[in-house]
Amino acid sequence: MAEHVTDSSTLKSKLIASASYDDDKRMLSVTFHDGRQRTIAVPRAMYENLITAQSPGWYYTRHISPLRKLL
Repeated sequence: MAEHVTDSSTLKSKLIASASYDDDKRMLSVTFHDGRQRTIAVPRAMYENLITAQSPGWYYTRHISPLRKLL
């Protein structure tokens, strides 16, 4: 059985304070500087793109936030 893996990163972003990814659930959790939290099912690659983006806030707004509206 695979080990449960959750990654967490503090981001250099004016919008996002931190993000974490749960591999078992395939869920991305984002915490914003204003205290809001959002959780959405996305592929791990989207988490990796978010934490390595030059602008994590832009990446979230452009690629992840629109997915929430599709659910």
